[in-house]
Amino acid sequence: MPEVNKKQQAGTQQKRAKQAVTNQTGAKSTSQGKVNYRYNPELLYKKWSQYWLENKVYKAYDFDKRQKKYILVEYPYPSAAGLHMGHTRNYAGLVDPYVRFLRMNNFNVLYPMGWDAFGLPAYNYALKVNKSPQEVVEQNIENFKEQLLRLGISTDWDREINTSSPEYYKWTQWIFLQLYNHWYDPEFKREDGGKGKARHIAELPIPEEIKKKGEQAVKEYKDAHRLAYKDKIEVFYCPSCKTAVAREEVEKDGTHERCHKPVEVRTVNQWILRMTAYADRLIDDLKLVDFSESIKQAQINWIGRKYGAEIAFDVVDEQGSRIVDTNDAPTKTGQNKLWVFTTRADTLMGVTFLVVSPSHWLVRDYIDKMPNKQQVKDYVKKALTARASRNFEEEKEKTGQITGLYAVHPITGQKVPIFVTDYVLEDVGTGAVMGVPAHDQRDYEFAKKYGLEIKVVIAPRQDAKKADYTGDFANLIKQEAYVKPGVLVNSGKYNGLTTEQAKKQIVVDLQKQGLAKPVKYYKLRDWNFSRQHYWGEPIPIVYCQKCGTVALPTSQLPLKHPKLDDYHPMPDGSSPILRAKEWINTTCPVCGGPAKRETDVMPTWAGSNWYYVRYLDPHNNERLVDYNKAEYWLPVDFYDGGAEHTTMHLLYSRFIYKFLYDLGVVPYPEPYQKRKHHGMVLASDGKKMSKSRGNVINPNDVVNEYGADAVRVYMGFMGPYDADIPWSDEALRGVKRFLDRLWEYILNYDTDKQVEDDTNEQDRKYLHKLHTLIKKVTEDVQALKHNTAIAAYMEFLNEVKDIKPSKQSAEILIKLIAPYAPFMAEELWEKLGNKPSVHLQEWPKYNEKYLQAQTVRYVVQVNGKVRGNIDMPVNATKEQVIEQAKHHPNVEKYLKDKEIKKVVFVSGKLVSFVA
Repeated sequence: MPEVNKKQQAGTQQKRAKQAVTNQTGAKSTSQGKVNYRYNPELLYKKWSQYWLENKVYKAYDFDKRQKKYILVEYPYPSAAGLHMGHTRNYAGLVDPYVRFLRMNNFNVLYPMGWDAFGLPAYNYALKVNKSPQEVVEQNIENFKEQLLRLGISTDWDREINTSSPEYYKWTQWIFLQLYNHWYDPEFKREDGGKGKARHIAELPIPEEIKKKGEQAVKEYKDAHRLAYKDKIEVFYCPSCKTAVAREEVEKDGTHERCHKPVEVRTVNQWILRMTAYADRLIDDLKLVDFSESIKQAQINWIGRKYGAEIAFDVVDEQGSRIVDTNDAPTKTGQNKLWVFTTRADTLMGVTFLVVSPSHWLVRDYIDKMPNKQQVKDYVKKALTARASRNFEEEKEKTGQITGLYAVHPITGQKVPIFVTDYVLEDVGTGAVMGVPAHDQRDYEFAKKYGLEIKVVIAPRQDAKKADYTGDFANLIKQEAYVKPGVLVNSGKYNGLTTEQAKKQIVVDLQKQGLAKPVKYYKLRDWNFSRQHYWGEPIPIVYCQKCGTVALPTSQLPLKHPKLDDYHPMPDGSSPILRAKEWINTTCPVCGGPAKRETDVMPTWAGSNWYYVRYLDPHNNERLVDYNKAEYWLPVDFYDGGAEHTTMHLLYSRFIYKFLYDLGVVPYPEPYQKRKHHGMVLASDGKKMSKSRGNVINPNDVVNEYGADAVRVYMGFMGPYDADIPWSDEALRGVKRFLDRLWEYILNYDTDKQVEDDTNEQDRKYLHKLHTLIKKVTEDVQALKHNTAIAAYMEFLNEVKDIKPSKQSAEILIKLIAPYAPFMAEELWEKLGNKPSVHLQEWPKYNEKYLQAQTVRYVVQVNGKVRGNIDMPVNATKEQVIEQAKHHPNVEKYLKDKEIKKVVFVSGKLVSFVA
């Protein structure tokens, strides 16, 4: 069947089912009066959730001979508000049914749950209610777990984790120490055939010129290569929350997503993880995983790999005296030249100015040597304030301030002015860009605004030999930059080279002089890993007066939080841990002398980037994970999460996992085999649920009113897996009526019939519909098409409502609904005389012989209008079908006293009378 027809059929099927559940009315007793089918969801919850826990029904077994399936959902942050509808939908309505289906198909399923318990929301809430974050988180977790149990999540609770427990974050701190004690060797050839690996810092080759400078120089060299390092960087800071925040936490209007107050930009000394070292592997290894193309592309775009070159310019004053020389370079790389990154080295001869970021080292360290220093200071302050709004990147008009310093062109020796500008970011490339206005539109607009020279150095082939570049090209340059490939002009010895030839040759020539180097550039930034608040993993570093920066030994982990009387940030926004003087003042683990602890803590993301590994061995006190368990369970077979996490979280966690892979802690190069994101639950008006709009629906309320089974079924039924779906009370009530009717239908099975008789015509029809349903639900659950699976079940019930099933068929129907309505299914299974648990029974298998229809439905028309339907045996003749169609009561009415002039017959589909 063509794909479009499949989609139309599924849509029609669900539409019919929705109409059916809307029209259903539930009787309060059966015709025989022997069953009260109005089951009590609250009683079923208490009975069966306790049974499942006590009997470990959902336990995942290490090294079981059955095929394993590791199904993972992004674990929740346990907020004071409790579960929201998004949790309810993807945990209970989308993923849990799939997990239950896999168990019933004899897979050894690991479906764990834990708590992403560190971070700013818990901290802010603790301050609000004047309690410790530890106390607040413990209460929230207790509430969340109770809610998940009420929803019937089939989790192995023996594997529960909490990222804020010392037993867990001991290993988060251990990972940080390994990052601190390792460097990245991009040329290392791994055993798996790949290139690049983390190696211990003791294995870092030290250049002879560094060794000659002494131990301090060697230490500084090592520190500059560590995967966890400290540096001054530009960060967004929220004065209201008094904490640094990630760029992604800043809304487009320049406010913090948590408190909705304006943020600002500060330069802060932070711990950073050298994530960019893994950028190539993060892109190249996407070929190993089954992610959707949209998710892969989002990751590739976020990393933003480009190939180009860095080119060096000397910095001088107006008289030509060098401002930055070899012995006066307090920059983080010890540079004595201004290096710019470009993907267009072919345009080098067209450079007429340079621009640097407001946070560039040249501005930061040499502003007092700039003739226009006051104007630059004023501009930088203004630019950094504006940068707190993410809209600045989208604005068309760019601004700048001339510094009074000049860059010396590495080929011509010409001086070109240096500007500080708001359209260059410090952590993109080198933070400095060469201005080539004739061949870059952004530079063109900037040059036009400030009256700078526009020098053409590339022309189309047909114009390359024209001295004045007359014609269309000349008119083009008067209006916009020429950015297409062409031939070099006005470029001395490079004239006549194509753009591709010139890109290579110019870099080769400058490289011989030490003035250029081919590089790969990434839009991806190293990961800012410091936060100046209380509620996060303490960073296991001390600062010794004698030894400098020292990592704690593993034996001293976990490093626990100090207890405070006041958890509020300091007035200047620095960490409240600074109040814990006794905790801060410690001894150096190397020399035993006085030392001070690091007071920064790790960010919210720290514990959530390896949690899926800890689920495999959550109670191991000796190591992060047993390797054999990791080898059995990994990679994660299916990972469900929010669409907003397909870049940051997915990249962060893949990075940390790859580092653990380099250490030999985990066995495979990628953590997740398949990733899918779920859609959102919208308010009934189609808008995002939010407290400010007053349209939030509390899961507790609907579970209390309708029961968990109805809510679960509705969450699966409401729409496709990845679609954003508006809430509908009417549809939920229809689902509840469907379950009420199903309860009655199953409990009123025919006690005199054990199996259907396939020689009986009515039974044959029933078996055809039943096995068609088995096939449909089986295929749809596997494909995560819960909405159409449930719709098919509803349609089936409507079609067979007058036919009592045998006990065997009733048991099949219980199994088919079990993934969606687990409490109800378990109770029905027991009421039919079976021992629990139905969730460990074998999934029903359909029989091909029953899939063949015994009858076919004909649509009957009179004068083009549908007047009825008839069901006929598949082998009925044309004459038999037409004769039966004439005698349909509604058709007879419209044929009465009329002459049939023509009969249109379409075999298996249509009888149309023209009368």
